[in-house]
Amino acid sequence: MNRTLYRGAKKLQKAFSLKANKAETGIGTLIIFIAMVLVAAVAATVLIHTAGNLQQKATSTGSQTTQQVSSGLSVSSVWGLDNANPTESGNITWLAIYVTPNAGSTGINLNQTTVQIVYNGVSASLTYNATSNGFHSETAGTSNVFSSSYLTGANSTKFAVLDLKDPSSSMTTSYPVLTSGGVAVILVNVTAVFSGAGITQNSQVSGSISPQVGSPGVLQFDAPFAFTQQVIQLQ
Repeated sequence: MNRTLYRGAKKLQKAFSLKANKAETGIGTLIIFIAMVLVAAVAATVLIHTAGNLQQKATSTGSQTTQQVSSGLSVSSVWGLDNANPTESGNITWLAIYVTPNAGSTGINLNQTTVQIVYNGVSASLTYNATSNGFHSETAGTSNVFSSSYLTGANSTKFAVLDLKDPSSSMTTSYPVLTSGGVAVILVNVTAVFSGAGITQNSQVSGSISPQVGSPGVLQFDAPFAFTQQVIQLQ
């Protein structure tokens, strides 16, 4: 009888002990599970925040890259004025550089544009003359751009701008902004820039016209072997 009771008590004690162990194990597992959920939630929040920042930066960078690639200036032609007497002796004293914005380009402020010219081993860097002598509006014909009234704004360190076509009416003296469909002429005083030396026959000239944003226009030409007229197309 006593043995039977003792065995029964042992079995009950063992059963309750197993249940207690299982309960402790279940609570421990639940705590670990909750901790993992919390860690995952924090990690997800960090990832979402990081992904959002990266997306915004990628969008901004892509927009800037697109603007940088699509924007810029194109040099459509370059003309020179030969003031030598006789003309055949050859001495180009002024350059007229025709520029237009690239297709899809945003507005380009020529006030923030730099013209670089390399001639006879000398490199010159010119910026816009923002005075009233640096900008002139509306004329026609290549020879007219070399009229003396248009040349006063160009000197040894500055270039002048002549507005030929301005469909958006955005070209002003202080802010000569060239927009799509517009045409402007950049006037350079060659003799002033290169200390009295004009461009002679068969001379090589190179350079660029660099806007604040976008690709630069390219200058690259060889002067003719013989000059036969006062206004000469060089590029």
